[in-house]
Amino acid sequence: MKRHCLVALLLGAAAAAQEPAPERPAVFVAQGRDVVVMPSDTASMRAESEFGPIEGRSYATQTGRVHIVTFDGETFRAATPMDGPTSRIVFDPAQRKFVQLLPSIRVELKDYSRLDDIAGLIGATKATAFESLGFAIVDLPETLHPVEAIAMLDGLPEQPSASLRIRGPDIQWR
Repeated sequence: MKRHCLVALLLGAAAAAQEPAPERPAVFVAQGRDVVVMPSDTASMRAESEFGPIEGRSYATQTGRVHIVTFDGETFRAATPMDGPTSRIVFDPAQRKFVQLLPSIRVELKDYSRLDDIAGLIGATKATAFESLGFAIVDLPETLHPVEAIAMLDGLPEQPSASLRIRGPDIQWR
């Protein structure tokens, strides 16, 4: 699995069981670029990435969660709900903005006949193989954080390569 060990993040308390936070957030690959997974609980982080130092913190308010990242001399802010899929975000240093994590992961396998077994292992709601493109999309249950799903696949004998999926830019049709 291509996961970069480019950061050392210091996290605070674990999140509630219903909305698990990444245990050891790091720089993950999402759609071909590195992104920093924001914690789902109150925490501070300091990261050293190929893009430069990234510092951030997250904290809860009465109405949601606030994420603040300082990168390359600029401060970026985002507000999310306390739980649920829309509370899961990443900071994309290449685009210099926060982006929502999709409730699915991209999985590359040597043998796609094992996809259903792998999907069952993580409790996936759906798995769609695009063999000719060389990957599958595995839809996750609402209670499973994509980072946790990737960790569950790490070290399987099938050696799947899993990466996060993030919401793409809105397309303006003319």
